[in-house]
Amino acid sequence: MHKFFCNYNNLTESYELSQFRNMGLNRSAIIQAENTLLPQIQQTIQSLYENVVLLKEKESDENKLRILDETELMISNLFYSLFTSPLELVDDKKQSSGNAQTSLQLINELIKMINIPEYNRLCILIKNNLESL
Repeated sequence: MHKFFCNYNNLTESYELSQFRNMGLNRSAIIQAENTLLPQIQQTIQSLYENVVLLKEKESDENKLRILDETELMISNLFYSLFTSPLELVDDKKQSSGNAQTSLQLINELIKMINIPEYNRLCILIKNNLESL
């Protein structure tokens, strides 16, 4: 099990998930940021997963389906490695349709929120797959 910390990045002026603890800020501010950042990351990954699954349902090209399968696996690995729980399956009642542009926006948000090299690399690989579609 990995231990993560919430740190304030002065360059981006936002909180992000990191491997290292920052002792410079008020502890209560960091705890509050963790309480909002972790659920936000979890929801963003879940939304990305749902979007990719819906994209996959609409696709008929074999090469694109292979890329989407690989992307779906990377997203579930990212989620599991951060939260040690599986993603929720997509409901059949889901009204929104998958959109590559929305998926790119979601993965860009994740790249901003996660400052851990191995997870950030996985996010960039997911982004590259989505851009290749």
